Amino acid sequence: MREVIQCLIDWLDSELSDEKGHRILRALAQESLKKAEFEESKRRFTADEIVATVGESIGNTEPKKWIDWPGSLKKYWETREPQVIDFARKRGLTHYPKPERKSTKGGPGRYTTFYIQAVKIPEITDDDQADDDLKTGNKSTDAQAIYQMTEPGEVKPSWMARRLFRRGQIELRQWHVWVVWGWLLTIGGLAVLLAYASWLSLSVPRPLMTQDLTLLLSIFAIPYVVWAFIIKPWVLLFDDRIILADELFTNIREKSAQFELLRDGDLRVIRLVRYSAACPICGATIYLEKGEPDYRRRLVGRCYESPREHVYSFDRITRCGKLLIDR
Repeated sequence: MREVIQCLIDWLDSELSDEKGHRILRALAQESLKKAEFEESKRRFTADEIVATVGESIGNTEPKKWIDWPGSLKKYWETREPQVIDFARKRGLTHYPKPERKSTKGGPGRYTTFYIQAVKIPEITDDDQADDDLKTGNKSTDAQAIYQMTEPGEVKPSWMARRLFRRGQIELRQWHVWVVWGWLLTIGGLAVLLAYASWLSLSVPRPLMTQDLTLLLSIFAIPYVVWAFIIKPWVLLFDDRIILADELFTNIREKSAQFELLRDGDLRVIRLVRYSAACPICGATIYLEKGEPDYRRRLVGRCYESPREHVYSFDRITRCGKLLIDR
């Protein structure tokens, strides 16, 4: 049971987040690991114990209502359960960890408890795969693209980014984030000052020269280049959590890759990953690309063989996508 519980903790570590559901699962897993050698009935924890482990100040809210198992927490787990199953399967485990709730009818000393159950990993047989392929072929327009993410460090960075992404990711503490924002503001300020200096130079009365045309272009070009290629990618990464990785940061032999931002309290982790899927229509590989012009500020999955027709949405939480082009 210990390795099953540890599997959940390791998965939580690989998918850092400061979301409430994530913190509740971590608290339950940590407390369960302490009693991994005990039977299941002694590895159950009340809502008060879990809230205390989380360390959250909930005021006058009832702990059970704050956890909200039938609402947010259960849904939070269900959308991530396939990832945990796949994580456990890759570790060679026969069971995966599944949080459960044991309700009571109430009364003195009778509390609703939460625990982690070891559930057998469903087997993938050749017959099941054949049935899935048949369904995909018959109802390709209704099929979903199921995205898979590369393992940490699998996407090779370029030689210039190799020192940054030593294990496939960069860890940023709070002071690192402030340094990044300070650096971006400094660069942006210098670009504005250069543009303003060029404007002042042009305002001096004199015959028009080629140099003046260059200065005129620089008034618009310098701020635009700084915004589009330096500041904007950082803003989008912190806002959208995932953006396309510039080819300067990936090995020349690598396919399309992404920068993904994970948050856990004051910690920010930027990892270099690649999401891909098998196209339900033709079987080619789907890679994430920009959604413009049809889907502004969205990453969409585009089939390698038919990138304009076989286009799928992308959800980094459920890792599923639906067909966006009507057929």
